[in-house]
Amino acid sequence: MISKLKLFAIAASVAFAAGCAQSPSTTAGNQPAESAEGLVRYKNIVDYAYVKKHAALPRDEKASLIVDSRPAARRYDVGHISGAINIPDTNFDKLAPTMLPADKNAEIIFYCQGPTCDLSAKSALKAEKLGYTNIKVYEGGIPDWEAKGEPLSVSTAFMLKIVADKTDIVLIDSRPARRVQNEGTIPGAINISDTNFDKEVGKLPQDKQKEIIFFCQGFACDLSDKSAKKAMALGYKKVRTYAAGHPGWKVATEGK
Repeated sequence: MISKLKLFAIAASVAFAAGCAQSPSTTAGNQPAESAEGLVRYKNIVDYAYVKKHAALPRDEKASLIVDSRPAARRYDVGHISGAINIPDTNFDKLAPTMLPADKNAEIIFYCQGPTCDLSAKSALKAEKLGYTNIKVYEGGIPDWEAKGEPLSVSTAFMLKIVADKTDIVLIDSRPARRVQNEGTIPGAINISDTNFDKEVGKLPQDKQKEIIFFCQGFACDLSDKSAKKAMALGYKKVRTYAAGHPGWKVATEGK
C-alpha cells in the first residue's frame, strides 16, 4: 500500500515536473446527477468540517487522501487545501494509476472550485470506474474553505518560481530561531518564530495588502498554519502557507 506521505512526495514531484462531521448525502441510483446548470454532481457530498479533520496539520498518517481536481499551474500551484495532492481532471487517466492509493477501499475526497465547478465530481466518477468504493466530494471546495477562514497552501513548483524570479512576496519561516540557524531556510525568507509571534510582529510588512507565505517543517508541523491565521486576524489580506515547508524545499533543490 502506498503511504499517505509517499503520495504527498509523488504529488510534489509531479507539480515540480509539470504540484463536526457531516454524513455524506446520497443521490438515488447509480447514474451521475446533473444540476440545473448542466453540471455533473456526485452522490456523496461532505462539508468543511468533514474535510478539516483530514487536512489538519500535523498531518495524520491515517487521514484520508484529499485530491484537488483543478489545473496545476493556474489553480493548484497558487493555492490549494493543505495536504491535498493534485490530479487535474483533464489528466486523471494518466496520473491516477500512480497517485491514487493501491487500496480500493481507502477514502478519497475530491474537490475543485466550488459549486460552479464539476471537475471533482467528474474525477470521483472516474475513480469509481477504477474500482474505488469510498469516494466523497467536497462540493464547497476552495471558496468554502477560504470563507471558513482557512489559508490556502502553495506548491513547491510555485515556490521555486517565485524565489527564482525574486517575486515581491514576503516569505516567513515560522520555526524556532535555533532550528533556522542550524538547518538554514528558503532563500530570502525572514524568521518569525510562531512561539514568539506576538513579540516579533513588528517584522511583518506594514502594508496589509502585501502577499505573505508562511512555512515551517513540512506536513509534520502546524506552526506556519498558526502564524498564518494570526496574521489574518491582524488584517493581512493575502496570506498563504507552503505546507511542504523547508523539507519540501530541500528535496526539490538538492544538488542544485
